[in-house]
Amino acid sequence: MSDAWPFSPPKKILLATDLSARSDRALDRAVQLARQWNSALTLVHALEKPDVNPSWWAQYEEMPSWRRAADPSKEVEEQIRRDEQLDIGPFDVRVSQGDPANIVMETAEKEQADLIVLGIARNEALGRMMLGNTIEQLVRKSPVSILVVKNRPRAPYSHILAGTDFTEESRFGLVMATRLFPEATIALMHAFEMPYRSLMTDSQLSRDFSAMEKDTIKSFLDDSNLAPEARQHVITMIEHGSPPVMLGKYATERGADLTVIGAFSRSLAFHLFVGGTARRIVDAVPSDVLVVRAPRPD
Repeated sequence: MSDAWPFSPPKKILLATDLSARSDRALDRAVQLARQWNSALTLVHALEKPDVNPSWWAQYEEMPSWRRAADPSKEVEEQIRRDEQLDIGPFDVRVSQGDPANIVMETAEKEQADLIVLGIARNEALGRMMLGNTIEQLVRKSPVSILVVKNRPRAPYSHILAGTDFTEESRFGLVMATRLFPEATIALMHAFEMPYRSLMTDSQLSRDFSAMEKDTIKSFLDDSNLAPEARQHVITMIEHGSPPVMLGKYATERGADLTVIGAFSRSLAFHLFVGGTARRIVDAVPSDVLVVRAPRPD
């Protein structure tokens, strides 16, 4: 991780690609962000072993000898450089054999990447298990922030949904959202399930409780010490319901193009805000998802 991060936009972006057509969405977003932030871009591909991905190896063995590189990794690298004509100047390519999640994390460490970008493609090396084990491993174990791209980018992110459970990692996610995307509107949502709320028949008690909720999120926002120009882009919401469900509904109905979550490094699960696995959050929202890796307090 470069010294400038997290106090400035990422200087080094690592794009994990499975070479499928759907992964072009992640590629397009990574290129857009690299241009926006003037960041270096490296592409990484995990070449799974023959017993895990036999179809690729069968195709490789059937190639004419004059087309088949002696090293399969070199074959993939050459394919990437042929196919990916990126209009951003020089870019690096890294290809290694092994488990996709491990390869991505190892490459991120070697390259000192600040951000990992990946898509949700299926049926090829990296994408085959993307919505299950691979993405969950990366979100839980990677020391680097992760951007999961679902949609083809039409423009820079402009409508961001930030989830909070009032923890320090969610505060870090909010602050980073304002720094990375200073022109975007940011909807800060605290969603939680309150058992027996429907039985709260005392209207005054209900009003008092609502006032307390609003005071809490206002205090959270005040304590985040956002710059005045950043603060004016933030709106707040208190919603009663499952966080993944409420996030998904808002992103769908209001057209948020990015959902931001803050999480500690190597956490086994998000705190109260998520209350479950990474797959629930990624599946629940139609937008892209940025998991901001928050530093643990000393």
